[in-house]
Amino acid sequence: MHIIFKEYSKVVWQKKWYFLLCIIGLSSATILDFYVPVLYKNIANGLAAEYSAATHAMMLQNLVMIAVFYAGVWLSWRVLEIGIIPVDGGGVNLLEKRCFDVLKKQRYIFFENSFSGSLIKQANRFSRSFEVIMDWCLFQLFQNILAIAIAFTLFYQQQPRFALYFLAWVIVYLLWNIGFSWWKLRFDEVVAKADSQVGGVYSDAISNIFIVKSFVLEDKEQQRVDRASDYVYRRKKTAWILMFISFAVQGLMVFAIELLLMYLMIGQWQTGDFQVGEFVLFQSILLMLIQRLWEFGRNLRNFFTALADAMEMSEIFKNTDLEIDSSQAQAHKISAGQIEFRQLDFAYEGHRPLFQKFSLHIKAGEKVALVGQSGSGKSSLTRLLFRFVEAQGGEILFDGINSRDFTLASLRQQISLIPQQPELFHRSVRDNITMGADVSDAELQVVAAKAQSLEFIQQLPQQFETQVGERGVKLSGGEKQRIAIARAFLEDAPIVVLDEATSALDSLTEQQVQVAIFELLKHKTALVIAHRLSTILRMDRILVLEQGNIIEQGTHEQLLAMQGRYYQMWQHQQGEFLGE
Repeated sequence: MHIIFKEYSKVVWQKKWYFLLCIIGLSSATILDFYVPVLYKNIANGLAAEYSAATHAMMLQNLVMIAVFYAGVWLSWRVLEIGIIPVDGGGVNLLEKRCFDVLKKQRYIFFENSFSGSLIKQANRFSRSFEVIMDWCLFQLFQNILAIAIAFTLFYQQQPRFALYFLAWVIVYLLWNIGFSWWKLRFDEVVAKADSQVGGVYSDAISNIFIVKSFVLEDKEQQRVDRASDYVYRRKKTAWILMFISFAVQGLMVFAIELLLMYLMIGQWQTGDFQVGEFVLFQSILLMLIQRLWEFGRNLRNFFTALADAMEMSEIFKNTDLEIDSSQAQAHKISAGQIEFRQLDFAYEGHRPLFQKFSLHIKAGEKVALVGQSGSGKSSLTRLLFRFVEAQGGEILFDGINSRDFTLASLRQQISLIPQQPELFHRSVRDNITMGADVSDAELQVVAAKAQSLEFIQQLPQQFETQVGERGVKLSGGEKQRIAIARAFLEDAPIVVLDEATSALDSLTEQQVQVAIFELLKHKTALVIAHRLSTILRMDRILVLEQGNIIEQGTHEQLLAMQGRYYQMWQHQQGEFLGE
């Protein structure tokens, strides 16, 4: 909860002048609104008295004052509205940006362990909860404290004993509401977490809708959603029952104070120590205040629900294991492209060590292929290269410079990655190639031609402006690969990593993509992961990995001559068996 108030307080401080405008407008409106019954009291006393010119003039004067006060209330609310838009709307805007800033700093492994749909819900609820909490603080907490103070003062001026009874009742009423709602917060947190799980289940099913439909999993996925939704409903039902219990107790307390004060007023009237105007004053203020306090109790639920909604995202704010540049990190330039893994120790959390004292030297401009069974460490080396994960020991050097001495941005900008399944943004072909860079049409066509993608792009409905769909679903696997290669051509990084870039393609498409890849790799250092051994025959060196160790290395011919593990893999694939 500390994180929530810390982040929200920062937003309020940034909007402090607008927030002050809200306080001024709200204070003015409340004071004027609660003082109007005093004027009604004077008119009521006048109406109860015998007619006289002086009494008539007094009532008209009070009526004019009521009109002036109402005008002041109207203007005060307009002042508040000027401030509330930048505070509420602007605050949500700042927090949406802040949540994305926090999320983007998380390590890659964090996103592998989280549902994207759940994270989106958490971030959205954290920013949207600010508006609920801010409105509650202004219109419920602050305004009601001010209203209670004004009401107590006015009551005390008229009937001190009534005022003390009223104050005691207010204290009991508020203690009950706050205490019960605080106790109920644990149930609201459970509802929020369960709701995030529903978002995760939805996201998992919708993002894999191709698998769902092709394997006829609609009914099973529906059952998963049904179970998650039913769980949320059971938790919400408990929270709602508790809320209604709170409402029932509040109702009894409201009836009690109303009847008590009416009884005391009748007693005072019986002794001749009570005016009709005082009854109007007490009843008007009491009705206004009871309505406000009832709203306070009802909205207290919204306040604590908003707190519970913001809790999950606040846990991410607490995460200190972030992608942050060290103090000595600089934007070093990789000019040659030499890579060295030196005495590397690495293990995924909760798993046995993958690399122990692992060393590998890749010369500038050398094309090195990595082969081996799944789990041998091929993809982990590329993750370490990009610093998506960090080694527990040893170091990785680029042109003799430790990777930790690079800023993350400068390091990753100098390594191009072409994965097995390129992920494209739901944007145009142009946007997916340029990645936000300012590129001329001529330059765009040149890189597209080099990537063997210009021909199919020109056949698209809007050519480079064609929307590719979510994750590029409107394009084939080969088309997406060539878009990724065009992106790499434009990036022109000195180091290129290909992670099984052709394993999912048909032979003809693979041939086209290979032409583009070899054009891309000219004069660059390349690290190529491949399961199809036919794609790495032209590599300078092939490394065979097994359980994090290099067990064989050499050219294709040299490794075949050894008749070792690589030879066995080659024979299997030549015989159309899977190499894994």
